[in-house]
Amino acid sequence: MPSLVFFRSPQPDHSWVTAAGAVLDSAALTVSTIDIPRDVNAEFCLRAGYLCLRRIAGFFKVPFDPDPAPDAPISVSREEWQATVDELERDGVPLKADREQAWQDFVGWRVNYDTVLLALANIAGAPSAPWSSDRSGDRTMAPRAFRSRMSGR
Repeated sequence: MPSLVFFRSPQPDHSWVTAAGAVLDSAALTVSTIDIPRDVNAEFCLRAGYLCLRRIAGFFKVPFDPDPAPDAPISVSREEWQATVDELERDGVPLKADREQAWQDFVGWRVNYDTVLLALANIAGAPSAPWSSDRSGDRTMAPRAFRSRMSGR
C-alpha cells in the first residue's frame, strides 16, 4: 500500500496531498474563522484527516510532534491567513468578530497537520499548491525510509 502515495493523477497539476491540504485548511477555516453554529462534521474531518496524514508520514519515518502546542509555529503566515479572511469577507461570508481568536484557533488546528502535510507533499512530488506544496522545501529529498537503501548503491 505505501506505493499508493506515489500514484499521480493523470492531470499533472492535481495531487492527493494538495487535495488533503485544501480539505483540511477549509475545515480549519470553517471552525476557526467563519461565524456559523459549531460544525462537528468539520471537526471530525480535521481530526480524521490529520490522523490519516500522520499515519502515512509515520510509515515514511517523517518526524512530527504527536501533541503539538496549539500556538506552535506553522508554515502559513498570519498575513496569508488574513488575505484569505479578507477575500471571504469581500465575498460576504459571515466571519467571527474576534480575528485574533480566529487566528489562534486556526493555528491550533493547522499545527496538527502542518509538518506532515509539507513532508508528504515533498515525498510525493506534489505540484505547487497554496499552503502545502508551495512551501515544502527541498524537492529532491528522498523519503527517510528509503535513504539507507539508496545510499548503498
